Amino acid sequence: MSETDDLSLARWEVATLTGRLRWLEAERDAAVEDRDRHQQQAATLRGSPSYRLGRALVELARHPVGVAGRAARRIRHGRRPPPRRRPPVGSVPALVYVAVGLDGAASHALVRALRQRIVVDGDHLPVLVTDQPELRGLQVPGVVLEYLPDPETWRRHDPGAGWEAMLAGRIAQLCRDHGAAGTVVIDPRDPPTLARLLSN
Repeated sequence: MSETDDLSLARWEVATLTGRLRWLEAERDAAVEDRDRHQQQAATLRGSPSYRLGRALVELARHPVGVAGRAARRIRHGRRPPPRRRPPVGSVPALVYVAVGLDGAASHALVRALRQRIVVDGDHLPVLVTDQPELRGLQVPGVVLEYLPDPETWRRHDPGAGWEAMLAGRIAQLCRDHGAAGTVVIDPRDPPTLARLLSN
């Protein structure tokens, strides 16, 4: 285990955490915007004539007086609440695995282990970020594969851009796209086996 390998792994972990933080910040901003929009809609509704009429009908229903009370109850009972939305059957959270620096054999073994893991216990959708060219374009049922060029290739392609920043941005985008519940950095010196994936 060399210091260079430790440094590379630490850089990937920092990039992964940065991507996760970007996604969480975007989620927070979206939630704040959603809250503000709902507050504005509620304020508009409270000022509308239909809202005041509805309040009056509720008061009549609580304190019925003759025909007006019966009419208010008929209106109230004749309207059913809208059905509640339910999440799609079988939907599971995603988990982003960052597997950078693995050789071809280790990358294929990891994909097989992830595929077997979800067959045994399909509690999440694996999203695998890899720089292994052998996995580029590979289709694996139940596993999302995202290929990124390795750091050397990226530097040759775009010398002015930082590879870690590109990785963090892509992880943030994948977290947003798949609603990821978390991220896992795979140590290229010790990729997990099926038994370890099942125990986590």
